Amino acid sequence: MAVRQIIKAALCAAFAFCFTAAAPVSDRLPGGGRIIVVRTDSSTAAAVALWYRAPSSGFETTPVPGIARLAAATVAASTPITGTPLGRYVESLGGKLAVTSYPNSVAISALVPADRAADVVRAMTVSYFAPVVTDAGLVIARRDMAEEALYRQFSPEDTLGDALGAALFADGPARYPSLAKPGDLGAISAARVKAYAERAFRPANAVLVVTGAVGPEVAAAAVPGRSDAAMGQEPSLLQHPVAQPAPVTTMGSERGVGLGWIGPAIADEREATALDFITDYLFRPETGTVQRSIGPTKAAVTGKFVTYHDPGIVLITISGGNVDSARAIVDGALAGLRKPLDPATFAAARAAFEYHMLSDIQTPGELADTFGWYTVEGNPDYAPGAGGTNGKYFAAASGLTPAFVAATVAKYLDRPGAVVAASEEKK
Repeated sequence: MAVRQIIKAALCAAFAFCFTAAAPVSDRLPGGGRIIVVRTDSSTAAAVALWYRAPSSGFETTPVPGIARLAAATVAASTPITGTPLGRYVESLGGKLAVTSYPNSVAISALVPADRAADVVRAMTVSYFAPVVTDAGLVIARRDMAEEALYRQFSPEDTLGDALGAALFADGPARYPSLAKPGDLGAISAARVKAYAERAFRPANAVLVVTGAVGPEVAAAAVPGRSDAAMGQEPSLLQHPVAQPAPVTTMGSERGVGLGWIGPAIADEREATALDFITDYLFRPETGTVQRSIGPTKAAVTGKFVTYHDPGIVLITISGGNVDSARAIVDGALAGLRKPLDPATFAAARAAFEYHMLSDIQTPGELADTFGWYTVEGNPDYAPGAGGTNGKYFAAASGLTPAFVAATVAKYLDRPGAVVAASEEKK
């Protein structure tokens, strides 16, 4: 009884936060893109995030892994026709600029004082709606990306995740790392970077998300952009799964195993939410049932469902410690979910899941990431937080049943999946 009361109290606290956030206001930008503004009164900061639907490996017939991230970082580091490089400008306001890329999208985000949000909206749209690529900016971007790529090589989760993407898909950007290898960055020319930037970062392809202590009037700060830029968003990216993924071996910073399956598209809201639920139930740090069981193995385990446009993917990584024992625990947990959870266990797990989802959209930055992601992947109304706890995501969560979750697990995880075995590189 005490545990249920604690869960109920935590959910009430999270719901109370959700109700302090105003309903998202969506409108068209002057250049044809989309702006989403979410006001929250619980923060004096604001997040400004510019998202684009664009392949991380480029638009060319021959993939160029990492070009999206490199192009976005180059524009941020380049001096525009008038003014200061965007990255330096955001820092002068006491903020921080970040560039992230995913197989189907790239995002440029800044966390700044709320009273400077309109200034950053203007500066960001000036920089990206008419992108300037300079040699000096490319040098800075290459340096920063090379440093990040070196650190990434020591992440088993990233090593295994990249290999799983390549094993699960026959084509498309998910087959390739979103960050180029250090040795490959120099081969991506300024001309290629500029061509990518001019196509991907055009105004009509933009999704601008502004969250925090701001109002809809912030949209007026966005500039129209280039008059000669092509109209319309980039189409949804097609990626074709491999019917029978072959086992893969690779090298990494430590021994590990990756498991992956093709899942539902973002439009299949109930099934996608069911897989979010089971990965939260099993793999949420500190609270997941697998996480609570693997301690003696000294292994690190991650698990998530990635909600892509079509299809989504389930990714599980196991590394360090006793990998074989940890995998046996993971396999047993997944097998157990083919049968419905008992009603009491399921009710507690679903309540915890809803609380976790709400706790993940507490800050302006988290809200901006969430609305940006679900919009570029094609289902903005399904974003957690859209419509509050009465929105489509939480309606799907509250509608889950033990039988439906078990059936969804069997439907997708009984199909042939990808298995990646990583051996530790000899130093």
